Amino acid sequence: MASFQFSLLRSALLRIILTILLVVLLFGSLILSGWTKIDPDWYSTDSPIPQGENQALIFSEAINKTEIDDPFGLAVDSKGWIYSGSSDGNIYRIRTDGSISVFARTSGRPLGLAFDEKGTLFACVSGVGLASYDSDGKETILLQEDSEGNKLRNLYGLDVSKEGIIYFSEVSMKFSFEDSYLEELESKPYGRIFSFDPKNLSLKVLLDQVFYPTGVALSAKEDYLLFGEKYRHRISKLILKGKNVGRDQFFITHLLGSPALIRSDRKGSYWIALSAPRHSMIDKIQMEPLWKKIIGSFPRIFKPKEGELGYILGMNEDGDVTFALTDPGGNRVGRTTSVHEYGNGLLLAGNSTEKIWKWKFESLEIFF
Repeated sequence: MASFQFSLLRSALLRIILTILLVVLLFGSLILSGWTKIDPDWYSTDSPIPQGENQALIFSEAINKTEIDDPFGLAVDSKGWIYSGSSDGNIYRIRTDGSISVFARTSGRPLGLAFDEKGTLFACVSGVGLASYDSDGKETILLQEDSEGNKLRNLYGLDVSKEGIIYFSEVSMKFSFEDSYLEELESKPYGRIFSFDPKNLSLKVLLDQVFYPTGVALSAKEDYLLFGEKYRHRISKLILKGKNVGRDQFFITHLLGSPALIRSDRKGSYWIALSAPRHSMIDKIQMEPLWKKIIGSFPRIFKPKEGELGYILGMNEDGDVTFALTDPGGNRVGRTTSVHEYGNGLLLAGNSTEKIWKWKFESLEIFF
């Protein structure tokens, strides 16, 4: 009897050991198969600094009657009609009565949007490049590669000057939009800032070796360009005119989350959408390249999950914070990827709620 029980115990232990070995072999093979995906650097993260946030965004109201799949960028035309790109590849138009129609069918995934002075809509189309759309929604692909033949598949944010010069960001020359988490783990600057003149087709690299640049916005005098660096949790500015042209400097650092698109009102104010909180686990291992390499080697299905954050930061040209509007956890508006001043309030793209939201400045009265 004792011998029989011992045999059962031995069999059970053997099964447990074999199961553990199989799991180890499985994860080991996964790590080895993706071991060369990233070559991470050591990076010391900064600490977030609160900006006097309130929870005013919980008073936002949805304006679209029909849901839009993962709305991202925002633009408003001279009629007050609102435009937003969707993960289904379409750019949708929302009229003032809340009705929605397809304005354009793009060749990829539209992210940043902006109108020029003539009413032409420009878009950064992920997977494709830079595109324009006439009043009928007809697409024209303006750029798909740089002057050296490198594909421009990972464009993100843009702004258009009064003269029609388009300023835009390329988040990474190495990783796709879907694999952006690998950029955070590798901690190397693969992004670039460009200018493009549609009149003479002149393309210039204004700044390279940027850490995942996202939204861009011109100043009121168009003498500098703000740009976000998502995984450095900061906003910087690039000088466009004067003796320091070409130099970049910090505008605000130590943000509580990751900056997405930026909007300038061209009167000296900026609106910055933060779309995700800092990832505490990744922040903790930024100084451990080996751990980052192990995590980066796993298939995309195991990637660190990005949290949701509803957060709008208002700033003036002096770098002062004028608004810090939040929806903690994105429970109301979801992940905010874009913001646009509109009438007596702000428009927000609720990327994870499939809605475009309107928030009114008068909502702040409840906090006083």
